[in-house]
Amino acid sequence: MRSSPQTDKLNQKSQEPDKSAARRNHGTIPPAKTPEGWLWLGQVGRPHGVRGAFFLKTEDNRVSWPGYKKLLLQSAPEKVVHVESAYVSGGKLALQLESVNSREICEALYNTHLFVSRKEIKLEQDEFLVAELVGCQVYVEAREGVFGQVVAVHNFGAQETLEIQPLSPATETILFPFVDAFIIEVDEARRTITLKNEPSFLDNEQP
Repeated sequence: MRSSPQTDKLNQKSQEPDKSAARRNHGTIPPAKTPEGWLWLGQVGRPHGVRGAFFLKTEDNRVSWPGYKKLLLQSAPEKVVHVESAYVSGGKLALQLESVNSREICEALYNTHLFVSRKEIKLEQDEFLVAELVGCQVYVEAREGVFGQVVAVHNFGAQETLEIQPLSPATETILFPFVDAFIIEVDEARRTITLKNEPSFLDNEQP
């Protein structure tokens, strides 16, 4: 599985888990609320040039562009804008949006949230959207009942990682690799994920 913002598609056929990865979000701050039918993409970053282009801030620091045609710009008021171009400069992804045609306008939009329509995202077999994994109930093989709930999905470079809040409210969240070797089933209809019983990752809970 790969990537981490809400729009990212996670492919379960992935690498071996990396236990040493540290949490990071590359300076992005998730929105308090996501409009219905849209998925969070990232935020307007610093300007690039004088014609309104800007670097896109995302949780995974992505440099590839999936070809989205329109984005929802959570400005005041919110508006849907066309993506005029997307390109990489200095190892970072930059966007040019319609109506954002000067450095001054771009600077005023710094940190504004950007969303993509769910309809624009096409999934292949064994791919899942981050936004649709958050909130899933988590079960563990050979353990009775619900283990916890997915509260976030992180990308630490080598793999995607589920952040799970165990059922006990006094227990801290745990990180569990979202890779084929450790995931038994993702049931999108029931919104459940079943994990293999791996005590080295489930160390907040006794097997």
